Amino acid sequence: MPLTPAPAIAAIVPPPGTRIDPLLRAFIADLQARGLRVRGLVQEACPESWGCKFSLSDIETGQRYPISQNLGSQSTACSLDAAGIADATQVMRRIAAEGADLAVFNRFSGLEADGEGFADEMLQVMSQGIPVITVVQAANLPAWRHFTGGMACELGATIDELERWVSSIGAR
Repeated sequence: MPLTPAPAIAAIVPPPGTRIDPLLRAFIADLQARGLRVRGLVQEACPESWGCKFSLSDIETGQRYPISQNLGSQSTACSLDAAGIADATQVMRRIAAEGADLAVFNRFSGLEADGEGFADEMLQVMSQGIPVITVVQAANLPAWRHFTGGMACELGATIDELERWVSSIGAR
């Protein structure tokens, strides 16, 4: 009986409090050093002068998309900037049109769980057969499992586990 290949869709599920972005950037850098065309978005802290807390950075071009807004110290509202996320979706649409060895979606969070944010772009990239990896916090796992129809694997937040997954899907 032939082995069934691992799903080419993966979620890194970090333990609470884990700083996942440095691990994800190191993983991406290693894959790029091996010649893989890794495209997508990673989260970064904004420079102080930008007036935002987080931005998404295009892995390929380095262009930044601010995704939070400063609402003041007394605000209890969500500081997520929907316009910044909408601007960043162009990166993922470009991947669906042009391809990649691996597409990185910064997060599958509450927006995507509600069918917003990058949900449409994720489905578009996945439907092209492009391997996808993202970060999913434990609270969003039920929505992620529903979103992917159970076709995704869940990975621990270690380079070894990410490397095993990449090898299992046939990446170099």
